[in-house]
Amino acid sequence: MAPPAETNSLPVPWPEGAETKVHTGGCHCKKIRYEFEHPGIYEMPVVNCNCSICEDRGYLSVSTPEDKFRFTAGSEDDMTKYEFGSRKIVHRFCSTCGTSIGPSVSIKGFVVINTRTIDGVDLDRLQLRKVDGRSRYF
Repeated sequence: MAPPAETNSLPVPWPEGAETKVHTGGCHCKKIRYEFEHPGIYEMPVVNCNCSICEDRGYLSVSTPEDKFRFTAGSEDDMTKYEFGSRKIVHRFCSTCGTSIGPSVSIKGFVVINTRTIDGVDLDRLQLRKVDGRSRYF
């Protein structure tokens, strides 16, 4: 496992000294539950990437250092993994219901969370930041 990422190395860096909140979420069948620390979901930009998997899966993503993400039910062993291209990003899905939780980028020490799996998130309130992942990652 890579060392914890500094928040300034995240896809959307956190403001210096940002206060974090604990957010919870999980998959449709509730086999996978998680919590993570992140500044307010509505106060920070959310990545809307146009790479093939983000578009196909409808990802709207936030990121947190690996050491600020924890499973509260289930584990990595309960998830199906999918890698493609450079195989540096491991996309994770509940092996029972297929919900895409989001990728783990261990080489950089952070976890990406699909905001659609966060409890009670209001998608209309998200500040989307378009990212050209199609050109950047492939």
